[in-house]
This record gives sequence, structure tokens and C-alpha cells, in this order.
Amino acid sequence: MNIATIYTLYNRRAGAELCFEKVIESIYEYDKSVTWIVFCNQQAKDVLNENSPFAKAIYIPYLDNQYKKAFWLEYLSQKYITPDIDCFWIPSGCNHFPGHWNIPILTTFHDLGEYHIKNKYGIVRTVFRKKICIPRSIKRSNTFTAVSAFTAKDMERFLSIPIQQIKVIYNGSSPHSPIILDETYSIIKKWGLQQQQYLFTPGRTDYIGKGLDVLLEAFRKIQSCYPNIKLVLVGPEGEGHSLFLKKIAEDNYADSHILYLGRVNDKELVSLYSNCLATVISSRFEGFGFPILEAMTYKVPIICSDAGSLQEIAEDAAITFESGNSNDLSN
Repeated sequence: MNIATIYTLYNRRAGAELCFEKVIESIYEYDKSVTWIVFCNQQAKDVLNENSPFAKAIYIPYLDNQYKKAFWLEYLSQKYITPDIDCFWIPSGCNHFPGHWNIPILTTFHDLGEYHIKNKYGIVRTVFRKKICIPRSIKRSNTFTAVSAFTAKDMERFLSIPIQQIKVIYNGSSPHSPIILDETYSIIKKWGLQQQQYLFTPGRTDYIGKGLDVLLEAFRKIQSCYPNIKLVLVGPEGEGHSLFLKKIAEDNYADSHILYLGRVNDKELVSLYSNCLATVISSRFEGFGFPILEAMTYKVPIICSDAGSLQEIAEDAAITFESGNSNDLSN
């Protein structure tokens, strides 16, 4: 069976992107007769060549730009869709869309956050997603999957896709590789961290969407009562990253108590999870929530907002607070 798909990276290799890589790897391991044909930009091709050598990565220069990608999908992609391709998987119906192809198409939706949070993305990206990608994904797909029941209900509510046409397929527990836990404490020492003396928040620095304004405000209140506690954040730059750094700089204790480490490797990430006092997810919206399952994997407490699908994923295994309420979080 030949399955084609599209994969693009623009300096944002986070949970959804790692999940994509794990999906194609897992299906290939389950059935090695499956051939993966991945149309990609240069960044994605480099990653696939290193981590997924079984995939046939086809570099398309148009895909190096987020918006030229739309032109390629709409007008130029048809000549690449050969008769031997059995189906095409659109891994994100908000960021890609099917072209004019005469083959079965499966489209996955991760979340519809822009329908919940005003100004979640800049105007150009919002228009790109809501006016270009999503309508074409709905019109041209044969079937749909969602990563949570919450997202499936959003698809029915906002996109008018009948719920019976949507299959909910939850993500796996973690796209990261496990390491021996005995190694973890020595790793966190390089940042001056002590076991169970810091709160940990992983994810893109989407200042509003990830509720980082709420997190910083709550941490100010916590730190006034517990002066030795630290806050550690990791992840790629997101929407509002410069504002996030500006707000950290405004705190006179930020240099010693708030650490933004940017991207970290798998061993560092697992070390930060394993040794934290708690993992805190302050998002105003999530379509799934990998950090919840990752924190469970390493047996650390979870504090998360009640937004989006987070309660669906966490159920009663986390302490929840009202989304957007820094007082509730600090309490």
C-alpha cells in the first residue's frame, strides 16, 4: 500500500510534529509493506532523512514557504499524485489541505483554537487557516479523524461536519524516547536545579494561547510565599514569544527564578519532567495535551487548566483550575 502525505517544518517541531513522525514510524513497523511518500520542505526532509529513513521524502521548494505551499497544493500538486498512490493523509486540516486529487483522502484535525481564542494567531495565519485550508479540507476529504472527543465536537459545531463522519483516535502517551531515570538528576544540575524545587511547563511560547500570562502572574504569588521555588519553561518559540520574554524581564527575580531554556533534547526533557515538583499546563485551549500524558509517564503531579480537551485527557488524575484565572492557579 502506498500512502502519501505532507510534512512541513518552519522551526516549530513540537508535539504535533513529533506525533506525525511517530505515526508513520509505527505504521511502518506494524506493516513494512506500507510505502510512505512524504512531500516536504527542506527542514522536514532533513528530519525525515535522519529519523525516518524508510519514508520516501520528496522535497518541494514551494513548501519552504507556508503560503507558497497553498499555491502548490491548489495548482501544482496534481501531477505528483500518481495512480499508484492508494490514499493521501492530510495530518493537519488547519495547516494543509487536499488538492484536486482523484484518490481517497483522510484529514486529521488537532484543534480549532482560533474559534475559541480571539487573536490566537496573527491575522495572516488566521486567514490562511480559516479561509484557505479548512474549507478545502472539509470539501475535498473523504473521511476525518480527531485527536479528542472535544475536537470532534468542535468540528461538528464550527465546521458542520456530521459527528458520525469523524473517528476519534487519541494520540499515544509520548512522542519522546524514554531514558534511564537514574541519569536524570545529573542532567538538571547544569541549570542549577534541585529535585522537586521547581515547577515545569513545556510547550511552545504561545503567550495567550498557552496561558503564559496567567502562569507568570500565578508564579509571582507563589514565589512570594515560597521564595526558593523556581519556574522552568521549555519549548520552541510561539505566537507572542517576544512579549513573553518582555514580561519575564519585568520581574526583578526572573534571572534566578524563571528559566526559559528554549528547545531541549529528549534526555533533558525527560530529566526536567522526572525531577520537577509538578508539571503545570496553563493553556487557554488545547486540542489534546501531550504534556499531561508525559508527566503521568514520569509519575509527577499535574496541575492543568480546565480548557479544551485537557480535562478529557487528564480526567481525575490532575488538579485542575479555571482557565485564565491566576488566583485559582496560585491557590
